[in-house]
Amino acid sequence: IQTAGTFKVILSRGIATIGNGPIPVDIITQLTGVAGNGATTTINVPIADTVGVVVIVQNENTGCAVAGNSGKPVVSKRPKFTITAAPVCSSDKQTYSLSFSITGKNGIIKVNAGTLTGNNPYNVTGVPNNFTLKITDSLSAICKFDTLIAGPNCNCIPSSPTILTPSFTVCKGDTFPTLKATVTGLATVEWFTTLTGGTPVFTGLNYKPAGTATANTIFYAQARSTDQACLAAVSSPRVSSTINVQDCDKEIDLTLKKFIDKKVVQIGETLTYTIKVWNESANGATGVEVVDSIATTVGFVANSFSASRGTASINGNVIKWTIGNIAANGDTVTLTYKVKATQEGVHFNTAEICKANEKDVDSTPCNHDDEEDDIDRQCFTVAYKLCPDERVEVVIPSQYNNIRWFKGTTELTELAGKNTVLLSDVGEFTFTATNNVCPVEGCCPIIIQPGDNCCPVDLCIPFTIQKRVKK
Repeated sequence: IQTAGTFKVILSRGIATIGNGPIPVDIITQLTGVAGNGATTTINVPIADTVGVVVIVQNENTGCAVAGNSGKPVVSKRPKFTITAAPVCSSDKQTYSLSFSITGKNGIIKVNAGTLTGNNPYNVTGVPNNFTLKITDSLSAICKFDTLIAGPNCNCIPSSPTILTPSFTVCKGDTFPTLKATVTGLATVEWFTTLTGGTPVFTGLNYKPAGTATANTIFYAQARSTDQACLAAVSSPRVSSTINVQDCDKEIDLTLKKFIDKKVVQIGETLTYTIKVWNESANGATGVEVVDSIATTVGFVANSFSASRGTASINGNVIKWTIGNIAANGDTVTLTYKVKATQEGVHFNTAEICKANEKDVDSTPCNHDDEEDDIDRQCFTVAYKLCPDERVEVVIPSQYNNIRWFKGTTELTELAGKNTVLLSDVGEFTFTATNNVCPVEGCCPIIIQPGDNCCPVDLCIPFTIQKRVKK
């Protein structure tokens, strides 16, 4: 027997079944404790009639057995399990998932928890937190091979807290607002005054700093596990909540407008955005900052910033323009930059004044309120090119209600009230709503044009066959 292990060798005149392992019938003799790993075992039994005689070899450890009439059957070998994707905790810390592959599979692959999908590699999802997963390669109820995967304690891998209000604006001399955060799993929140290091100034989900606000202040939060098995585990990096302090005794009135040089373009074209901010009050504004979120579906043109005052930078798809001071009585500053159209569809972005040291008479920095004058949106359209059998799904944000759709000037009554529609006809589409009269948040139409590389439409061409007979 070439396989390593200890075996039982049975000599019988028949086998009752093969599938869940051969079952001997009419046993002639059997021998236990037979060595494998290349050792030779001889059984001397006087048999007058050898017709139908079979040899069954069974691994005494696993129960796997095979049979043959040559006396040299092969015993099933243990497969090799390989983790191809390490366990990953779910966002709620209640379950984890992993992936694995198997070499030398004998039978059916099973798991004792979670949901098994795929086929070498296999995926297991929804395994309970801190649960040991057993993966089984099962040839039969007796012949099977197991491997155990120790599940992670997801509470020992805390996720960063979610800050409910990342930015506050308060008047100088006011008490600090209450900072609030949420966590998942067994964890609490520690609050700090530094991004790294230091000792917590408070522990708990809700923190109201003592004293009054006199200058811009940033507090930082991290999650700490409360699982007794890992009390030292903390999240990283820390997340922040900023308190912007304004001089409310000195009011300003800043206005922001955003412009674009083209509304309808082709893929590959370059567009120029311009942001203009001015001060309509009799008091100068200080510490002014603008945040501009450009569409993730466009390409920013590197080194294209041109600011009349201050500096601009981009991180991901978010532009931060640090202006500084804007004098009273109409002082105006501008920022221009370029983007490149890279995809079909409607692409829009939003610019908003997000910081000033003084209180604005009619707006609050960075509160995303479209009714205020410190925020503006712009967009551009790249036409969809569709073949006859294609459609495009258009989704209007849920805050818009009583939707009415139009193709050109014709209302599409069958689409009334729908925020999500499928469009396929060539043309220009727009919508109106009770609280909006422009399409897709930016006053840009949805344009559909015929595709360039479409398969021809099937045509039915009648024809007649005439049979001619020679005379």
